[in-house]
Amino acid sequence: MQGQVESERGEQLGFSDALRGYGYPIHERDGFRCVYCGLDGTQWPNWLFLSWDHLLPKGHPLRDDPRYIVTACRFCNEACNRTQFSVDGRTPEEIIEIKKKAIAGVRDAYYRFWEEKVARRNG
Repeated sequence: MQGQVESERGEQLGFSDALRGYGYPIHERDGFRCVYCGLDGTQWPNWLFLSWDHLLPKGHPLRDDPRYIVTACRFCNEACNRTQFSVDGRTPEEIIEIKKKAIAGVRDAYYRFWEEKVARRNG
């Protein structure tokens, strides 16, 4: 995904970062929403928290295929990075569902920590 990048409307994007450049077509395809939690990147400043997530591990021959790259907020992208599961024969949609469950567990653990250590300070 190097060189000039085009949006779905055929616009030339001359940026080299993920939000405005090489990742933009993926974000545009996904409606600028995290596929895991639904964070709406069409709202400012949420857009700043979007990234992209490779559904396949490094070394997999389809890793850089756009069908296997999705929009994810930074939390969801990082929450599941070390979770291992089999991707063989799975569609992108199936992999997303597996990752959604793992991310929900991490999010719940963070919420419990926040509730116990952070929220009670204000209450």
